[in-house]
Amino acid sequence: MAQAPSVVGVAEEPLGRLPWGRQGELTLDGQRVRYTRGAERLSLFEPLPAGVSEPLRFQAGETVIVCEGWTPSSAAGPAPRSWVLSCQWGRGPAAMLQIGEGPLRQGQRVREGAYRRGDLTVGLRSAHLREGGAPPQPKAVGYEMLHQGTVVGSLDLTGATPLLRRPDPATPLGRAVTEAAWALLLVSER
Repeated sequence: MAQAPSVVGVAEEPLGRLPWGRQGELTLDGQRVRYTRGAERLSLFEPLPAGVSEPLRFQAGETVIVCEGWTPSSAAGPAPRSWVLSCQWGRGPAAMLQIGEGPLRQGQRVREGAYRRGDLTVGLRSAHLREGGAPPQPKAVGYEMLHQGTVVGSLDLTGATPLLRRPDPATPLGRAVTEAAWALLLVSER
């Protein structure tokens, strides 16, 4: 994935193997995250599978995260492709992640949203450019996380192992980027 200049020097951290199937586990920096998905395969860039209203549930330590999905009523056509992911983090200050269809960018439909916890907001957007100047891809090759308009983290989905670039995970911003990356990884089309 082509990286924004603001994160080029940030170390890449592997997230284990790509999620597969309805249940599994991710590992990041020694922390295990167990997940259950509402379908074998989920993608924000494909229709939400019929009958799936809770596409994702996962647990990181003691925190349980439940994500709902729905197709906005404004989506046109018999099989709308755009759906919204909305995740609520368990204990602690209320936190919410929402992402759905955004504008056309470089000829590609993007997904945009935000992760919010208290006064902290991290913007989210799909990335469609690979390194090396290849044309934009129709499906996301990763996601960027932004704080106050600057890219502060990224989730690269181009290889066999997803890679996360993030601020210090001990900070609220680093935790927010990490939590958003888990959810986005589990609804990626890879």
